[in-house]
Amino acid sequence: MMSEEHDKVFVDEMRRLLSATEAETDPRIRMRLKSARLRALDAAAEQVPWYLRFPRLITVGSLATVAVIAVSFWILAERGPLPAGPVEDLELLTNKEQIELYNDLDFYRWLESSDHAG
Repeated sequence: MMSEEHDKVFVDEMRRLLSATEAETDPRIRMRLKSARLRALDAAAEQVPWYLRFPRLITVGSLATVAVIAVSFWILAERGPLPAGPVEDLELLTNKEQIELYNDLDFYRWLESSDHAG
């Protein structure tokens, strides 16, 4: 309760002080301040709500995405084509027959040594 009474006294004192200051202010300055206040209120009333500004955000986001994609393609085009060698090596390594060759390597060594001996 004490806080509410203190706040009321404070508000009343500020209101009295501001009214006194307004009375002492030059009428031309008061008119300019009132005119500026009315213009600000009109501008605030004409402000577009956020949901109407949303399509602009989509447009800006789309343009930024297109720019990033274009720069990415430009950088990749400067690198040139990828070499084909590693793909051929991958094919040799994944071939099942090649794996069987390595499993029977001792047999092929024996076969080679028996051909030269006989």
